[in-house]
Amino acid sequence: MNCGELATKPPVTIAPDETVENAAEKMASQRVGLLVVVDKNNPKKPIGVISERDIIRAIAKKVPLSTTVDKVGTMHNFIYVYADDPITVAARKMRDHNVRHVVVVNRNGELVGVISIRDLIGEKNVLNILAREWAQTME
Repeated sequence: MNCGELATKPPVTIAPDETVENAAEKMASQRVGLLVVVDKNNPKKPIGVISERDIIRAIAKKVPLSTTVDKVGTMHNFIYVYADDPITVAARKMRDHNVRHVVVVNRNGELVGVISIRDLIGEKNVLNILAREWAQTME
């Protein structure tokens, strides 16, 4: 199974000049833990992410909720996988970078979706694939 097959839901996006408050409202209403920040002129071009963790850190630092997401989120060096990568690549990147989400793009860099840790553990066949790879690395 590849990452594009697992990332079936449309990604929830936000513009870089929207506020942290808007991001939190969107996350709550869409029931997601990560928004993909996209280029205002090209909604298929991801330029960053803002996560629940980013918002918590901002609140802890007393950052005003009117601050724009491009000042609080992870811009340009966010973690991503290609749609044709095996799902094991997504799992490995989540583990290695201590993140709960990876952005999925095609080979042209266009946004395809997002894979969350919940997506990985919510599918029995995905868990079987991950277990087989883990077992092979333990040999």
